[in-house]
Amino acid sequence: MDFEKIGRARLMIRLPRHRKQLSELRFLALSTLIEAYGLAVVTRNALSEHAMSDEPLKAEYADKCQAIEDKVVMLLTNISPRFVN
Repeated sequence: MDFEKIGRARLMIRLPRHRKQLSELRFLALSTLIEAYGLAVVTRNALSEHAMSDEPLKAEYADKCQAIEDKVVMLLTNISPRFVN
């Protein structure tokens, strides 16, 4: 499973103001966050599909997704213009 591809697509939906940057930029710090987001969102969704899942664990993954989204926004907001085409 390509977690970076999944994460990038989901972030482009969640962060429409940064869609262009997310589609064009490729550097290690951003790719690492995007991949982590992809893994977290897949896990969160899998937990949500199971009625018997641990509620605190569901909440933990929802918090992880939000924290990664916040980090991505911070990174993209503070990025040097030389990285943007």
